[in-house]
Amino acid sequence: MNRLDELWATGRMPLRDGLFRADGRSREAAVEGAGLEHFRLGGPIDLDGAGEAGTGDGPGEPDEPDGPDEPDEPGEPVPADIHVEAELPGGAGRVVGGGGSHGSEGFLARLGADGSVVWLMHLGRSNEFVRIAVDWPLATFTNNCGRSLALDLASPDFSG
Repeated sequence: MNRLDELWATGRMPLRDGLFRADGRSREAAVEGAGLEHFRLGGPIDLDGAGEAGTGDGPGEPDEPDGPDEPDEPGEPVPADIHVEAELPGGAGRVVGGGGSHGSEGFLARLGADGSVVWLMHLGRSNEFVRIAVDWPLATFTNNCGRSLALDLASPDFSG
């Protein structure tokens, strides 16, 4: 079992904003707030260091300290509360969305047919995700502010 599987099995996720894959490939990820503007993926990050506070909030902010709404305990993963899920076609698993320990946190995840986590993306300033629409290969995740983020599930970053 890998580190991401271990966290998921206990209902938790990495603290740091990022796209974390079970195959070990992880990248920085960021949006500019609950409006979900300027979604971007950045360079590689290490899942084992992803629980550290004060590591910045995404691409282009590596030295910026965490904000007041973010946890400040180094190495401590945060809860992953699922609020919504949607099946993928052809028995390919499902996608889920939800929030963390703060209302400003949101996460998205793709699960395999067996329920194992394929990838998880934590976004500390996105707000909680409450709706998902799947129109293969796109999955559109909508937060509690009514703003949406569409991901191509066939792309290398978000594929199964």
